[in-house]
Parts: sequence; C-alpha cells; structure tokens
Amino acid sequence: ALALVHAETLPSTLVAPRPFRVNAGPVHSYVLLADGTTKYLSELAPGDRILVLDATTRQARDVAVGRLKIETRPHLLVKFAHADRPDLAGQ
Repeated sequence: ALALVHAETLPSTLVAPRPFRVNAGPVHSYVLLADGTTKYLSELAPGDRILVLDATTRQARDVAVGRLKIETRPHLLVKFAHADRPDLAGQ
C-alpha cells in the first residue's frame, strides 16, 4: 500500500509553510514515479519524475526531483488500515 505524504505547504503551529519541501519519511519507503513504477526514497536522484497529487483538486501531475537530502531524524510511527481490510489495523 502507498500512503499520501503531505508537503510542508500549509501553515501549522509547528512550522512556517515551505512550498518546495516534502518530508517523505524513512528511506525504505516507496515513492510512485510518473511512469507508474516505484523506487525507494533512498534511490531517488535529481531529475527523477515522481507523481504528486493536489489535495484540493485531487489532480495528479508529474514533477522532477530537484534536490534531495537524507537526514537522520526521530520519526513517529503511523499505522493505517483500509476500510476493506480492518483486520490489518494495528499491524
């Protein structure tokens, strides 16, 4: 399963909006490329074309990766389940 990761483009109480930044998660997570294939985040390179989604219009488009940086940071574990598979919740 793939999860939609929201960019830091909306104001919050924690950070100011940064329109060109995405904190995408652990390096072993997959990202969906514009051609429908996937790569690990750690395999992305500048110029790779990835699929992005406008949360307001729900329209998808492809964009080029410009710069990427892998940083060691603490992460929060997020678990989710699909409505058709409630048996997977919490696994």
